[in-house]
Amino acid sequence: MPGQDRLKRDIIDRGLCSSCGMCVGLCPYIKTAGDMVRVINPCGLAEGACYSVCPKVSLDLREMDLAVFGREREDQALGVVREIYFARAGENRAAKAQYGGVASALAAFALKEGMVTGMALAGGGVLCPRPVLARTVDEVNGCAGSKYTAVPSLAVLNRALREGMSGLGLVGRPCQIAAARKAQAGNLAGDQFSNPQAVGMALGLFCFWSLSPDFYRFAFRRVKGEEMVRMDIPLEGPVVETNSGNCRWQLEEIRPFIKKPCSLCFDSTSEWADLSVGSTEFDPSWNTLIVRSDKGRELVDLALRRGAIEIAQYPEERLPLLRRAALNKKMRVLGLPEFEDGKPGFPVVGRYREQIEAQWGGVNQ
Repeated sequence: MPGQDRLKRDIIDRGLCSSCGMCVGLCPYIKTAGDMVRVINPCGLAEGACYSVCPKVSLDLREMDLAVFGREREDQALGVVREIYFARAGENRAAKAQYGGVASALAAFALKEGMVTGMALAGGGVLCPRPVLARTVDEVNGCAGSKYTAVPSLAVLNRALREGMSGLGLVGRPCQIAAARKAQAGNLAGDQFSNPQAVGMALGLFCFWSLSPDFYRFAFRRVKGEEMVRMDIPLEGPVVETNSGNCRWQLEEIRPFIKKPCSLCFDSTSEWADLSVGSTEFDPSWNTLIVRSDKGRELVDLALRRGAIEIAQYPEERLPLLRRAALNKKMRVLGLPEFEDGKPGFPVVGRYREQIEAQWGGVNQ
């Protein structure tokens, strides 16, 4: 497997880095500043862990399915799915949580119950998000609320593993879930990732794109210097809440700030997570919750028994809409003139492509 030089040439220098943070800490010469990942000095190694764990290179969908779940997917829109629900947090909902607050509730519950020893999260405020390794429920709740820029939170996961911690959890974007799974299956030097218990729980977020930090300068001008308390992007358009009210604008106004690798990303629902959480785009008091693994099922069952979350049947009429949104994103990537299986920035789709196109069924993009 190539090393740092190829990572820099193929991914970082071409603007394809999604700022997952996984390579940071594996190589002492790769650092972050905000959401920027940069090589500060050449390491001289022809092969390196940094390249092998990058979610933007050699990501084979079929191999990942088999490595994570032991079987291939049947649903090309959503990946391996055991159950899908509407869900929301119980009485101890985090104050800053958005929608149903399920990601924060499950992360806090897993930590409280000892199912994980720490959670790698995106913390900080709207204007200054940062990686956090939460070890208490209060620290998890302090990270609640969506961040719409790319936070390289896997850097703290790396650091904790190298310091000897195990049984960690993470809440991450699809690229971060993929990076963590690649690390687990990648036979890296040392035993921190080869240990099956290294990552004890992966909670994935729905994510169609993230924004560059330039967006915040744009938003700050639009709110005329007001403090930005939280942000949301519902169907009716992006909105920022300030201390004096809300500021809303059209989605087209923020498209120039969408990061380049997001337009090439194939996964919008964190297909290799134990559990995936997103908005419903229907009822703002609930989340969509996808159960994918035995670990995910165990966490949900225990959280239900203890009242940490509640669930409801996923409306039958909503499922085609969710599948269409996920398939549309995949088809947009497949339709790019530069798409090539396994080319840096793109996944290896392989024989799944024919199935994707068949399941897509001619939905108008």
